Amino acid sequence: MKTFTIFLLNLARKCHEDQIMERAAGLTYRVLLAFFPFLIFLMSLFGFTQFDSTALLAPVYQVLPGDAGPLVEDFVQGLEQTRSGGLMSTALFFSVYNSANGFRAIIRNSSSAFDFHNPRNGVKQVALSLVMMVLFASVLLVMLVLLVLGRYIWELFMPAGLEMLFTPLSAIGAFLVMAFATMMIFKLAAPKKLRLLQVLPGAIITVVGWAVASAVFGFVMINFTQYPAIYGSIAGVFILILWLNLISVILLIGNELNALLVTERKLTK
Repeated sequence: MKTFTIFLLNLARKCHEDQIMERAAGLTYRVLLAFFPFLIFLMSLFGFTQFDSTALLAPVYQVLPGDAGPLVEDFVQGLEQTRSGGLMSTALFFSVYNSANGFRAIIRNSSSAFDFHNPRNGVKQVALSLVMMVLFASVLLVMLVLLVLGRYIWELFMPAGLEMLFTPLSAIGAFLVMAFATMMIFKLAAPKKLRLLQVLPGAIITVVGWAVASAVFGFVMINFTQYPAIYGSIAGVFILILWLNLISVILLIGNELNALLVTERKLTK
């Protein structure tokens, strides 16, 4: 117990030294700038297809806390008739640009977490951030499709009578997919070669932290705050920013956790 307490204190000290709160604020800003252009791109893309955007994005509304869900839903409904190729390409550009900047911020934070003072050059950072962005975007899109079509796939391949297993297995599957994607981001962002097992602890803490923190945050926003009364129709914007900042902080803490574990293992050898 004493060793665990010392480890937590060391983690808190390292997070403070690496200024993760300030870095998380910058990451939140970039994620927010990429979030709505990405939705614009999706809705423009759906405009040229027969996809039901309401069904596909319904899981997104459920994940977002408080008034952030209705805010995004209203935004999407206003774009449902959009079929502009120019708007789609412009939104894609801004989404890619800001997402890449966000992943570059994760790369720089990883260099700081591992006390690596010779960071990659700009070209390598841009290329690596684009790879990480494509990886994470692909995972999110696959998860969205599975959330919508998962039950149909389950009924197609599984025998009748096992319907009660669908929800828990879906939750476990989503957790494993997100954990793997987070592991890959931590591995690619690290300034040194790491095995997947070395980034596993931070990935697990990150994904579990996202789930717990989002649930607690949503409960608090609904039951113990007066954001709708204070900010009115723009309350969802403030809630979305706070939630994205919380998600960013947890992600960076997971990275710091991996760095601290790697360092301590080296010292004990």
